[in-house]
Amino acid sequence: RAIQGFATAIEEDYGEHLDDLGKEYTRRLVISAQQMERLIQDLLAYSRLSRAEIQIQTIDLSLIVASVIRQLEAEIAETQAQITVEQPLLSMLGNKTVLIQIVSNLLANAIKFVAPGVIPQVRIWTEVKGYNVRLWVEDNGIGIETPHQDRIFRVFERLHGNESYSGTGIGLAIIKKGMERLGGKFGLESNINQGSRFWIESKK
Repeated sequence: RAIQGFATAIEEDYGEHLDDLGKEYTRRLVISAQQMERLIQDLLAYSRLSRAEIQIQTIDLSLIVASVIRQLEAEIAETQAQITVEQPLLSMLGNKTVLIQIVSNLLANAIKFVAPGVIPQVRIWTEVKGYNVRLWVEDNGIGIETPHQDRIFRVFERLHGNESYSGTGIGLAIIKKGMERLGGKFGLESNINQGSRFWIESKK
């Protein structure tokens, strides 16, 4: 925060004294500090999932999804994303805080990883799978090649640089860790340039 604050102050108070290269260096410093802050916050979230005591109870997924959409209101408005929630969403065994983290990462990725100029279209629904409930998040994004579909759930695994899509490489690892702590399952179906369908699953 100190680096970010001082770099911003230089931009605002001394920008007129800097040449173009100086302004570019300062801009990069601010962006790098912001990226480091996001990384630290994501690492803390991942660490808490590993250590926290989790109480399992029946969770209404309609409330979880509604809460996440409110949290991501700015991103949805900025990208003009079209979110379709097929009600009613079923309930599953889980933890409210953990499920909000998981669904937030799923929806944020669905909005973010689209081709340039494409308006994100996301569909969310649930279905019964035997004794379990599965929540799906489907997008019209860039898709993920089959060889990469396992490793993207590892910490720091990224398929794209920050110049293309911002991120820390921890979001999907949080989904993996969260569902493991809840005793559930997770996965995806995806083809390159044909979108992705991520799912999480837990007992009814």
